[in-house]
Amino acid sequence: MLATTNTSDFISLAPIPIFVIDPDSLQLEYANARFLAVINQSLDEILKLNFHDIFGQSLFSATSDFLLQLKNTSNHDTIPVQIPDLESSIAPFSNYSYFASRLVEATGKLKIAIWLIGKAMPPGEQDASVTSPNVAYQEIEKEMPSAMEHTVKQPTIEYVQVTEESLEIKYEPLPIAQDDVQKSKAEGKQQTLGETWTQLEASREWFKNMVRSSPVPMLITKGEDMVFDVINNAMLHLIGRDSSVLGKPWFEAIPELVGQPVTDELFYAYRSGLTHHVPGVGISLIKNGEPTLGYYDLTYTPLKINGKVIGLMQTATDITEHVTSKEKLLKAYEQIRLSKEAAQLGTFDMDMVTGHLQWDDRCRLLFGISHSNEVDFERDFLQNLHPEDLDRINAVLAYVFDKQASNGIYDVKYRTIGSEDKRLRWIRAKGQVYFDANDKPLRFIGSVLDITEQKEDEQRKNDFIGMASHELKTPLTSINGYLQLLQHHARLQSEDRMLATIDKSLNQVKRMTRMIDGFLNVSRLESGKIAIHKQQFEITGLLKEICEETLTLTKGYDVKLRLADEVMVYADRNKLNQVLQNLIGNAIKYSDLGSEVNIQYVVDQSHITISIIDKGIGIKPEHQQKLFDRYYRVENDSTIAGFGIGLYLCAEIVTRHQGKIWVESEFGKGSTFSFSIPLGTIG
Repeated sequence: MLATTNTSDFISLAPIPIFVIDPDSLQLEYANARFLAVINQSLDEILKLNFHDIFGQSLFSATSDFLLQLKNTSNHDTIPVQIPDLESSIAPFSNYSYFASRLVEATGKLKIAIWLIGKAMPPGEQDASVTSPNVAYQEIEKEMPSAMEHTVKQPTIEYVQVTEESLEIKYEPLPIAQDDVQKSKAEGKQQTLGETWTQLEASREWFKNMVRSSPVPMLITKGEDMVFDVINNAMLHLIGRDSSVLGKPWFEAIPELVGQPVTDELFYAYRSGLTHHVPGVGISLIKNGEPTLGYYDLTYTPLKINGKVIGLMQTATDITEHVTSKEKLLKAYEQIRLSKEAAQLGTFDMDMVTGHLQWDDRCRLLFGISHSNEVDFERDFLQNLHPEDLDRINAVLAYVFDKQASNGIYDVKYRTIGSEDKRLRWIRAKGQVYFDANDKPLRFIGSVLDITEQKEDEQRKNDFIGMASHELKTPLTSINGYLQLLQHHARLQSEDRMLATIDKSLNQVKRMTRMIDGFLNVSRLESGKIAIHKQQFEITGLLKEICEETLTLTKGYDVKLRLADEVMVYADRNKLNQVLQNLIGNAIKYSDLGSEVNIQYVVDQSHITISIIDKGIGIKPEHQQKLFDRYYRVENDSTIAGFGIGLYLCAEIVTRHQGKIWVESEFGKGSTFSFSIPLGTIG
């Protein structure tokens, strides 16, 4: 059996919070300084308190059955077992996991020790239980004893000075139960180092079990050579060794430590008598024959007799994963920062609950702001938008903040007028709105990019295309007039062969005219000079006209129109004519001679959907989403002419009618192009 004094010595020595309770009454009978530091109370204040008085009444029922079972077990092993379901959200107990072990005193009376094992923490975060508030912290004195100068370096961390002494083995200035103190004084006498270790041998099995079973890696060394005396499996696993290291000095047990800075800290703790905590130290160990760099939180606790250090208790926590994760995270942040700078992206972050808005320096620059003061959504964002874009952006934001409509996706282009420099800039903004469980917007995060130069290039290109297209129409109009004159004379003279040639030429002039009109419309569209002029008209009549014109101009294709009831719409007739001609023309262009092209429509209560169905070459899935982009062409057949503006123009016209356009296609089997627009009303 274990003597009470040895029990309290070990618990006092432990580098983790431990307290002892009576298994019948669950009253607290003993606690070490680590636990007292956690609860910030003295031993006298908590003695005889019930277990649940300390942890909270709600935890009592969850643990009483377990403690009762532990008390009644026939197993006399002292290995701690984790207490199931004992988790607390109450500070400071939320930082720990809990273990319990049986403790049999010399009188045969059973006690239960409760161990508090700290949960893993990122490097740099200090566990409040490491040192007691009553333990004094101090700087290392500048002048060290000459015998220590070659091994001790100036520390950059905190050291704990052991100041109290007892007549028995002194591990730390920790509170000891009153009967232990009285017993120690009664038995107190000067002891040699050998006598001390002989005394410890009396309780060696219990002592070894307590160290061996600890979830915390622990090592006891004795003497200045630091001979490995007791070590648990957790520490053996951490250093990559087996039990053969027992009885060896440190430089034989772990020879790769020679020359590493951690040895200076080790000797400092032994020679100074200071409890020494070294956070996040890098150590290279040989594991499985390979050098492995790891990072550890180390604690060295001197074991003393009459003020003389006789050994060290060493504990370690492997924080390699935390350190490497932090390094990877920092590296990722740095890569993001460099990428953001290279792309010249600005960022914004808005708390939708408080309305607080954050802009980085680049974002401030794009809105013409040079100060570093807090920015305001109304003053700095909305008021700096170009007046012609203000209503549109307000509508976009209302849409984005509606989760059901947009899923919070933000992608828009707008102009700003610098608050201070009054400079006009084009901005591309992309972001995401995050919502709570009730679909209320919580946070709005995104980036902004200056696209002014790109927009200016596009404007110059559009100006050139518009000017060139306009100039091309002049000679084309003349050619069309000359061909009509020749057509008139050929009819008078009944020149059938010449009439056929002239008709083909006129058809080509019409195609060329449509192509030039397309370029002109794109130029006007992107310059904001194209307008939608709506009127009430019967759209089925327009479908008939286009179908008849197609059959006249195009030979060898079967174009079918499926008509139902007449449908009235409120839209721009000329613009929809362009959309239909483009879609039908494409269906014929990409179909084999003799193929069938079907035109059909469906009307619901508020929209009409028109579809053009062909059995042509089809479109691969990867091209379908890009078809409506400006100048995009699918290079399936380089012999088919085109500039990639027809579908782009169709999409813009449909969009300006508050409609949508899409394609369904299977490569090699044909395509269906559809668009839907509101029926609309006058007014």
